[in-house]
Amino acid sequence: MKALMDKLSCKICKSEKVIPYINQSNSVNINSNDVRITDDRYGKTLPLYKCENCTFIFAYPLPENIIELYENLEDENYISTLKPRSKEMRDILKEALKVKPDAKSILDVGAGIGLMVNESKKAGLNAVGIEPSKWLVSQAKNVFNLDIIEGIIPDDKLKNEKFDIIFAVDVIEHLEEPIKFLIDLKTMLNENGIMVIATPDCDSFIAKKMKEKWWHFRLAHIGYFNRNSMTKAIQQASLNLIKFTKQVWYLPFGYLYQRLSSYLPIGFFYPVIKKMKNLDDLPVRLKLGDSMIAFINKK
Repeated sequence: MKALMDKLSCKICKSEKVIPYINQSNSVNINSNDVRITDDRYGKTLPLYKCENCTFIFAYPLPENIIELYENLEDENYISTLKPRSKEMRDILKEALKVKPDAKSILDVGAGIGLMVNESKKAGLNAVGIEPSKWLVSQAKNVFNLDIIEGIIPDDKLKNEKFDIIFAVDVIEHLEEPIKFLIDLKTMLNENGIMVIATPDCDSFIAKKMKEKWWHFRLAHIGYFNRNSMTKAIQQASLNLIKFTKQVWYLPFGYLYQRLSSYLPIGFFYPVIKKMKNLDDLPVRLKLGDSMIAFINKK
């Protein structure tokens, strides 16, 4: 164990003051099903460590094929949650436009099925999305008739492109090199543009209360931020933090009920809810404070 710890340093502040955190026994041999958006095996993670300096929590060791996992990701259950998730993207877009009201163009990184791109286009913006999953890119075409770029940042298709707003909603927690990611995004940002980074907050009240059972502790997540470590990452990328806000979630009632049954013995009633279509699909607004949104610009 000591030899392993000697090799570890924090991805954010480079400190070697790193200690074991939780869930140290799970294997790194995972597949694309393990990184599905709707995966509900809460508390199952890769081995996690915590930096005592900046408090960043990260997984180690990592699978060698992380990008391939996302390229091959498919998630049929995700399709049933699109309508309320669109409301979530609309809210984030609205907040971003308050900070950058003169925005004309947006890039959505990790665009998924294209929810943010679709909402941005409806708002009259020039919107581009990039997403590694072949399946999600194809679904964006099928559902919204959107041509999402299949790939990751940086990508030759976006070479020399600049944007007023760059979104990365629930993306950075999946990445091995978060500071490099922020620097790559900075090169694609117009001089007076902003970045909008949304990610789980491991210092939130609910995260502290739920501990290792917190729903954001999942195999897909390999980096966990709080406001302190996110601020440090922004500084390390030579960027400027404008403000933090809390993310608001919109999810179908049936979807939420099913996930609540992971914590409480109520799953027996779920088949009844599934038969009640209006109740199953009812959008529920949740402001749990479990995720943060950082608004960032160039120094």
